[in-house]
Amino acid sequence: MQLAAQTLDLQFEHPDLEAAVRKLAARARALVNRAVCDDQENALGVAAFSFDSAAHFLDRGETHAARDALRAACSYAGCEEANAPQLAEAARTLLTTIPA
Repeated sequence: MQLAAQTLDLQFEHPDLEAAVRKLAARARALVNRAVCDDQENALGVAAFSFDSAAHFLDRGETHAARDALRAACSYAGCEEANAPQLAEAARTLLTTIPA
């Protein structure tokens, strides 16, 4: 399961957090399409949905809900089934940029 080991080309200094989160959602969906088993596909699918939710919440200005959704995305991307540690790390990095 090496498909998630690719480097992520994300610019976190970009002022538009919503765009960065949507980029992570797109990356997670791309990984879903190349999943090697159902468990990996499911975990990455939930991570993608969580990233989409976070972007939606950011768009509405709901930072607390966005942080919760990013935590969920981080959890699912980082789980053994998803095997996407770089995606999880990117979510953690974004979490630090969202105001509390």
